[in-house]
Parts: sequence; C-alpha cells; structure tokens
Amino acid sequence: MKGLTEYEKFLLLRSLPTDWPRDNDGTPFLKRSNFDGTDWNSIEYASLSNISNTKNKSKKILLNFQFDKTLQKLWNNPLKFISKFNDFFAITAPDFSAYQNMDLWVIEENIRHGLWLGAWYQFFGLKVIPSVTWADERSFHICFDYIAKGSVVAISTIGVSKYKTEFLKGFNEMVKRIQPSLILVRGKPIEGMEGKFIFIDFQDTFERKSEYEQLHLFELDKIQIFGKEVS
Repeated sequence: MKGLTEYEKFLLLRSLPTDWPRDNDGTPFLKRSNFDGTDWNSIEYASLSNISNTKNKSKKILLNFQFDKTLQKLWNNPLKFISKFNDFFAITAPDFSAYQNMDLWVIEENIRHGLWLGAWYQFFGLKVIPSVTWADERSFHICFDYIAKGSVVAISTIGVSKYKTEFLKGFNEMVKRIQPSLILVRGKPIEGMEGKFIFIDFQDTFERKSEYEQLHLFELDKIQIFGKEVS
C-alpha cells in the first residue's frame, strides 16, 4: 500500500472494529437500533437530495432512497457525510439496487455496500433503519439475513405494482426472517402486505429543480396495521 494516504488505505480495506458482528466472509450485520418510546406520529421525513435545506433534523428520519449514482457518493467518501447525518433523529441505510435481471454477484455487492455503510453509521452512534430491498430467491439470503430480528425497517413500493406476485414473495420472506417491529414504506400499500406500517407518500419524485433531484414527502398521521400484526 505504498504511496497511499491513511484514508485511502481505509477506503481500500473498509475496516470495521474487530468485534463488529460479521460472517466468515466479512460481511457485516446491522444491529437493532433502539426506538423504544418513539412517538412515531410526531416523526417527520427528509430526503438525502434535500439534506442541505432540511430544518429541524432532530425530529426527522433521513431517507436514503436514491439513484445508485447518488448513493455511490456515500460509498466513495463515508467520512464526509457523518457530520451531516448526525443531527437527524435516525437515518435509513443506503438503498442500493437489486433487480432480477442483475447477476447475483452484482446484487450481493450492492447489498454489501448498504450493509457496510449502515454498520459504519451505527459505529459512529447514529440510529440506523435498515433499507430492505430484494430481487428473487437468489438474493434473499444477502438481503434479509444480515439484519437483526425485530428491527424497524424501511422499504419502497415505488414501481412494484406491475410485479405484485414477485414483490409479495420477497416481502413475505422478509417479514418471516426479520420479523420487523415496524415497516416504513416509501410509497403506497400493495394489496397482500401484512404487518405494522407507516406509509410515506410523495409527489413529483426526483423532480428536477436547479441542479438537484427533490423528493416531496408527506407522512400519514397514524401507524396502520394490515392483516395479522407481526409480533
């Protein structure tokens, strides 16, 4: 590693503390952040693309649902954003893409990027809500098994209505493996989803204003329970 700065060595090695939970290949697990006593009706939401204009961050959860090219900035410079994220009540782990037409190694690499960044933020004391995404059965292990059971999780239903059967298969497997205590959903409900939810609606997704992509978010007032509540 001659000629590299200490930070460049860190970016190459991607080290976490030696006692951080991980599998035999070094893939980190996300711990369960403590949200006991949280008044979810008072929580508001913000978007990564609007972070510089966000006020009252201590009352907001920062959603990291973005195009991969935007999330790549977090991966390329993980130290840069710690101070910007630290003022939020909580943040979601970056939601890198997982699609059925991807080779499995690409899906695994994308998911590991999100897991590592989530673990990195947890190491710095941030409350992190895992963003859960999936492709098909090939991806279920990497997508679900590194998230602590009982966690509050975040998912997106944007663009999945045409693939309802495939979506619900992964969703039900996610619920079975993670047993989330609450699911934050960017988007609208999909018929067949069961559990405890907060739906975060939006208008003009990724609307171009100046050089920025903006997401307009509105949270519903109450937690909604569909079907049999997952305990």
